[in-house]
Amino acid sequence: MSFFRVPEKWDAEAEVIVVGAGTAGLPAAIRSAEKGAKVMVLEAWSGPASSLAYIAGGTPFVGTDVQKAAGVEDSTERCFAEAMKVSGGDPELYGVLAERQLDTYQWLIAQGAKVVSVFEAPGHSLPRIHRWEGHGAGLLKVLRRKAEEKGLDIRYKHRADRLVQDPATGRIIGVRAKHEGKDVYFRATKAVILANGGFIRNKEMIAEYGPYYVECVPVTPPTHMGDGLRMVLDVGGATYGIGIAVCPSISVCTETGHTTIIPNHGAISVNKDGERWCDEMCTEWGTYSPMFRDIVRQDPHGGLHFNIYDSHIREEASPEAYRQIKEYKADTIEELAKTVGVNPEGLAKTVNEYNADIEKYGYDQKFGRKEWGGLHGKEPPPKVERPPFYAMKCKVSISSLKGGIKINTSAQVVDHYDEPIPGLYAAGEVAGGFCSKPDAYYAGIMTLQAFVLGKLAAENAAAESSR
Repeated sequence: MSFFRVPEKWDAEAEVIVVGAGTAGLPAAIRSAEKGAKVMVLEAWSGPASSLAYIAGGTPFVGTDVQKAAGVEDSTERCFAEAMKVSGGDPELYGVLAERQLDTYQWLIAQGAKVVSVFEAPGHSLPRIHRWEGHGAGLLKVLRRKAEEKGLDIRYKHRADRLVQDPATGRIIGVRAKHEGKDVYFRATKAVILANGGFIRNKEMIAEYGPYYVECVPVTPPTHMGDGLRMVLDVGGATYGIGIAVCPSISVCTETGHTTIIPNHGAISVNKDGERWCDEMCTEWGTYSPMFRDIVRQDPHGGLHFNIYDSHIREEASPEAYRQIKEYKADTIEELAKTVGVNPEGLAKTVNEYNADIEKYGYDQKFGRKEWGGLHGKEPPPKVERPPFYAMKCKVSISSLKGGIKINTSAQVVDHYDEPIPGLYAAGEVAGGFCSKPDAYYAGIMTLQAFVLGKLAAENAAAESSR
């Protein structure tokens, strides 16, 4: 390993430099300022670029006022035991989440965030996913507004691409970024926090770490090109779960590119032959990722599939289940199948068998679906029988990586001997540690760790001595 040269002249300096103005980066920057540090944020995009803006779900928290008002009795031990069962990961990092998650929730509320409801997601045994007002995009606006109120030095169109190390000590002392075609150098007198996302927009990296999913639809900002991972590998940093980082996520409307969670609200999912291939609630797995893994292996060109539902399911679903997507509508199942290009006989047979099971047994016998989901939780699934009928043409998305840079419980980046790289922290999707099982994902854990670790990294970085 060779050290990247220290520039003869720095273009500017701050005590803490945060790379990325997103789900982890904005909390890190705001919290660093609260702790008295002079902060600079380098963002590759022309505005805050965050996966948070793409999500329609929410974030798991335990013991909140919202949970208590809903009569939910929960515990961090229960929540994170479920998380470890579903996706594995580093128990010590989960311990950090358990210890700090409620304080982080209260901090977000203090910034102006508002929760409109709490619901149960796959893998969770209780309602603990807190849905933000305005969804993820609404929360991002809250954080951006708070950063502006604090007058933070956020430099947009600055794509960080190299870390600068002190050749004598190995300490990270700055960052090189590209701005308007020029190299600019920024000195960090205390620390650098990497929060610039994963590599979902980098097809070469996807092909290396998750070749099954090259044709899946990326649902992240265009800046998620793997810059953070490259920067850390260049200075000798280790990774955690990078070989299973690429994990399929929820349905994406082929026409609009927007995600949808309608199968979690009563719909069924079928392939082009009109056949279901799993329990849409993914009860056995505790996560929806294996469902989408399996359809990608049926259709390697992005996992083409179709979500089918009737007018009753549509009325009973929450609005975000089918917002910003294109729906197809018909008076009969056969007409619907012809409209979207599904085998009519196959779809009619599937729907008839499914409805017969629900009528006779109260659940789907073929794949064991026993829950409606969504706003109806563990109620028995509804039949698909009331015209008009609806369909969505969908592919599989990749919404976040489940592996990345290896960090310790202080959010410090570590090397292959688990020694911290001085002056370097990481949080959010760029960091790994919360998944050690392929194609597994505990719903909401990525946003939770981004908030918690972004805040933690900020507190530790701000507490460093200036050099």
